[in-house]
Amino acid sequence: AIERRAVETVLWGIPAVNYERMLQAAIDNGAKLNQVVYWSRPVNWKNQTLTPNPDTIYLNPFYDTSKGPVVVEIPPADADHVIVGSFDVAWQNALADVGPAGADKGKGAKYLITPPGYTENAPDGYIVLPSETYRGFVILRSNFKSRSDADIKSAVEHGKRVKVYPLGGGPESTVFVDAYDKPFDATIPYDATFFELLDRFVQAEPWLTRDKAMINSLKTIGIEKGKPFKPDAKTKAILDKAVREAHEV
Repeated sequence: AIERRAVETVLWGIPAVNYERMLQAAIDNGAKLNQVVYWSRPVNWKNQTLTPNPDTIYLNPFYDTSKGPVVVEIPPADADHVIVGSFDVAWQNALADVGPAGADKGKGAKYLITPPGYTENAPDGYIVLPSETYRGFVILRSNFKSRSDADIKSAVEHGKRVKVYPLGGGPESTVFVDAYDKPFDATIPYDATFFELLDRFVQAEPWLTRDKAMINSLKTIGIEKGKPFKPDAKTKAILDKAVREAHEV
């Protein structure tokens, strides 16, 4: 029963574990939640995320609304610069697109990410994005005209016009952390540590209605909200076998 439910859990939990891996990679590079990880040059092989593009400048804010709404400011596009991307909840479901084809239509905007269950009226002047998870991320690309050092530098400078701060705070508090040429390993571990990362996610995030069917399955393998995840050696061996089986699927 543990093995079968563990296989089902892996297939269900891949997006959540991938989020935890991305966040941990950011933390390992010195960033915190509500800060902006960015790459000051086009990414190289040390960026081990899913499908990175080596022809743009990436900016990757990780948001946390557990203490209240978070503001993300996107600068307007101009003749030489444009930022495109998307806001995503921790389950990696998109909240909104950014840029000429997004909610701001390329004119720039202040986006307000609100936490689950938020009922207060948002101030005027914001594009409001109600998040179904407390945490999430924003994938932004500041595109350059050529691979010349000058054009890349210009794209980085435009990207740093992005601001991230708590509602009621100020844009000057935005922190940028450069991850270029540093290990940024967001690959999913297909061993028993997969379940440790999933437990971390379950403890931090609310249950979505769509996922409540998984509560008992997770309890079977030892993951339960509000309780520590401490599988014994026998259970760890079963979980390790199950995650490898799920990976083969």
